[in-house]
Amino acid sequence: MEPLPMLEPASLARSAIDRNDMARGADGDLSELWQRPRVHGILAHRGYLLVASGGLLPVAEQQVPHDSTQIYLGVDDTDTHWIGIDLSDDGRAAVDASLAAQRDRDAVDFFDAPSSGIQAAEPTWLSLREIAEALSDRDVGLACELVAVGNWHRTHTHSPRNGAPTVPMRGGWVRRDSEAGSEHFPRTDPAVIMAVVHTDDDGTERILLGSNAAWPADRYSVLAGFVEPGETLENAVLREVWEEARVPCRNPRYLGSQPWPFPASLMLGFSAEAETLDFQADMVEISMLRWFTREELREQSASGAISTPGSVSIAGQLISAWLHNA
Repeated sequence: MEPLPMLEPASLARSAIDRNDMARGADGDLSELWQRPRVHGILAHRGYLLVASGGLLPVAEQQVPHDSTQIYLGVDDTDTHWIGIDLSDDGRAAVDASLAAQRDRDAVDFFDAPSSGIQAAEPTWLSLREIAEALSDRDVGLACELVAVGNWHRTHTHSPRNGAPTVPMRGGWVRRDSEAGSEHFPRTDPAVIMAVVHTDDDGTERILLGSNAAWPADRYSVLAGFVEPGETLENAVLREVWEEARVPCRNPRYLGSQPWPFPASLMLGFSAEAETLDFQADMVEISMLRWFTREELREQSASGAISTPGSVSIAGQLISAWLHNA
């Protein structure tokens, strides 16, 4: 196969934030940081972010509900510090009530302003998946940090060692067992995702796409799976393709990565060369497999016969890279 180019940072892989770990401090109290001259907060709730006028909506300390988890996210190129606020359900309700009261009090006229989506002048909650490509490099970097670490905080409130409650420390990047003193850090689950390509003797290339058992029958994507303990990334590529499709491969080649904080994955993109066109779907995760030439994939996508991932995910980026590599 013709080697695929390295992927340029796109969608969720973009960032323009210095995480500035030295400014996180030793405990979970960020009140001193809030007193600096240039500090803003951003709000998230269960993967949704508060946005307005094309970007994340900055908030001040007095707008943050007291029961929220605060995470120091870093500093941008204007020396502005950013604090992420992961809201509880009650905190989200309090923010919504405050926004409604402010809207009624100020009587702002939104008649000629965009009424929906990320460009809406009125603050609105949108999911990170929905707005990732519309956000600036700075905002998407902040959003990925906040959603990922916020997810971790909500699911790690107690120590896995003894069940004791844990409390945020080091600017929201550690949780400490208040009884034993042990420290627990955010987890990231590595997953490989691969463009599997077969090349005929005449040079014709085909890409292997599968339909997940939980998807509509016309939806196809590249194969993927989590890296197992004690396994290299390259071996994970070969194993996952064999387990899901019974296709032997060679030459796994790294192409790029993308955070996928839904809730805690890092997607590691690869290409791999298939040794045969024969396949067998595992019928557990994958219900259907198909080989596509570039012409077939373009035609069937354009006609609506099949759907493939968009460029918000590295899956769509891998497929696009192969389509344009002829």
